[in-house]
Amino acid sequence: MSEDESKKIRVELDHEQKVIRLGCWFYDLKGVLIAETTDEDKEKYRCGKFMTYPIVDDDWEVREDDCIKDGIGDLVVGKKGDTIPLIELRDVLNLNAEERSGDYSDILTDVERHEITVSNRMENNPQEEFPETITLEIHRIRNTDTFSIYCDEKGYYIPRRESHVGKDGILYQGLEVKESEGGQYQQIVYQIADDVNCLCWFFNKHNLRIRCQRARYLGDSESEDYSIPDDWHQSLKTLEDDINSEIARRQEEYPDDYNHFKRPIL
Repeated sequence: MSEDESKKIRVELDHEQKVIRLGCWFYDLKGVLIAETTDEDKEKYRCGKFMTYPIVDDDWEVREDDCIKDGIGDLVVGKKGDTIPLIELRDVLNLNAEERSGDYSDILTDVERHEITVSNRMENNPQEEFPETITLEIHRIRNTDTFSIYCDEKGYYIPRRESHVGKDGILYQGLEVKESEGGQYQQIVYQIADDVNCLCWFFNKHNLRIRCQRARYLGDSESEDYSIPDDWHQSLKTLEDDINSEIARRQEEYPDDYNHFKRPIL
C-alpha cells in the first residue's frame, strides 16, 4: 500500500489475478485507488466521503465508469483459472443486449481471453450439459402491445428484452413505437437468432433451438396452458417458429462457417 502526503489518496494493489467487468467488457484488476470525494463525485456516484476506483490492465488505468457507483465488489467476475456458470454473466449480457456493444459471442470470448472458463453444465449435476431447447417466457405488460421476453435461468441464457409490436405488426426491441423502427436488426426475431447462433458456436452445440410460452406466474399450476394466447399479435404467436427458422436459415446459408471457425472443445 502507498499513500500520498495529503492522506487523501491511497492505492491498494491486488495480487489475486481478479477479473472485473466495466460496462460490457472485462479487465485484469491490478488494484484500487481510494480517494476522498469531491462534491462533483458525490453527485455523480452517490457516494460517501471516499470513492474506490479500479486500476486495470497492464497500463494501470484508473477507471471512472458509471457502473462503479455502487462499488466494485459485484463487478468482479472471478479470478484467472476460475470456471463460472453462464448465468453469472446475466447482467453484462442484458446490458449488451440494450447497448449493443458487440455480439453475444464477443462477451463470451472476452471472458475467455481473461482465462476464465464459462460453463454450460447444470448446477446440480456438473456432468450434465444444459438442455438444447431454450424456453423463452413472454409477459404482456398491462394488456398493451408491449412485452417482456426472458428465459429460464437454469440453462443457456438469452438476455432479457423489453419489446413492442410496431404498426407493421412486427415485434421490435424497446417499449416505444417509433416512426422508423431502425431496420431488420431492431427486430426481436433477428436479435434472438443472433444470440442462439453465438451460443451454438461458442459451446459447439449446433442444435440449440427456442421454445416460446406465456410467462408463468406465482400460483400457476403445472397443468396450466402456457401456449401463446390466441388474442396476442400474430408476431408473438409465430415467434418460436420465426426464430428457429432464422437460426436454421443462417446455418444452411453458411454451412462452412461453423467448421471453419470452430472452437476447440474445452
